[in-house]
Amino acid sequence: MRLDASLPQGRRLAYMNVRVILIGAGVAALGGFALYDYNSPDSRRARALHDVETLKPDVKPHSCLPPGPLSRAFAVAVALDAVSPTTFDSDARKRGTIKHDCIRGASQRSTLDRLLDASGEDLVAYAAKVVESCPYVKNEYPVPECVALDVLGTRAEKSPAAMAALEKVATERKQGKEVWEGALYRLMSMPSWRTPAQLAAQLASEPEWEVRELLLEKVRERKDPQTRSSLETAYAKEDDQTTKGRIKAALLELDNPGKCVVEDEGRAEDGSCRYVCREQNQRLRYPKEKGPCPLVRQPESPNPGAKSPVNSAALTK
Repeated sequence: MRLDASLPQGRRLAYMNVRVILIGAGVAALGGFALYDYNSPDSRRARALHDVETLKPDVKPHSCLPPGPLSRAFAVAVALDAVSPTTFDSDARKRGTIKHDCIRGASQRSTLDRLLDASGEDLVAYAAKVVESCPYVKNEYPVPECVALDVLGTRAEKSPAAMAALEKVATERKQGKEVWEGALYRLMSMPSWRTPAQLAAQLASEPEWEVRELLLEKVRERKDPQTRSSLETAYAKEDDQTTKGRIKAALLELDNPGKCVVEDEGRAEDGSCRYVCREQNQRLRYPKEKGPCPLVRQPESPNPGAKSPVNSAALTK
C-alpha cells in the first residue's frame, strides 16, 4: 500500500520531487565528503608513503628498526639510496664510505628526500628512535642510524625536535664514534648553532683528534677574526703535528686573505711545498728549495692560457 495514496495528485508530485531532491543532495554530500577525504592531508600522506613502499616491495627492514607506520618506507629509503655493493673493491673502501656517510652525510638520498616530503615531522620522531635503537657496526652497510642522521640534519634548522635529537647524540656520545661525530658535524655545519668563535673555543679542550679536525674545517670556512685568540691557545696546546699545522694555516688565512697557505708549517717532508688556496679552490705544489717552504704564496692564475710558473704544478688529492 502506498503511504501517499491518500494525498491529492499535486501534493503527491510535490512530495516525490522533494524526495528526489533530498536523495540527490545526500548523494552529492557523500560524494563531496569522499572527495575531501581523498584529498585530505592524512590521505595524501598515506598514498605518498605507499608510493615509497612500492618502490621496493620486497625490502627486508633491519631488525633494529622500531616498529610503526614509517618502518617499511624508511627501510626502502635506506636500501634504495645505498651505494651498490659492487663499488666496494675492499673492506677499507666500504669502511670509508660508511664513515663518510655517517659523519658528512650521504651524497645519494633521493628516496629519503621523497619520504621526508611525505611524512614531515613524523619522520623526525622516527629517525630519533632509529639512532637510539640501531647499533653501529663498522663493516655493515647500509647503516640505518646514519640515514636517520640525514633526516635530523635536514630538518634541524626548522625543527626543535630534530635539533634536540642531534644535540643529545652529540653530547652523550653513547653511540658509535662515527654516529655521534656525524651528529656533531651536522650541528656545527649550521651557522645558527654556534658562532665561529664558539667553535674555535672548543679546540683546546676537545679530546678527540677527528673532532678537532672537523671543528677546524668549519672555523676555516668562516674566517672570523674573533677566532684568533682561541686558535692561538689551541695551537700552543696541540700535540698532533698534522692538526697543529692546520691550526697554523687557519691563523695564516686570517692574516693573508685571498692567498695560499701551507698546512704543515713549511716542513715539506716529502720534498714538495704544498699550498691550499681556499678562496680559489686550488691546491698547489712546488719543489722544495733550501730551507723551509714559504708559509704563504699568491694563487696561480685561473686563466688556462696564462703561463704558469716553471716550478709549479697542480696538486692532486
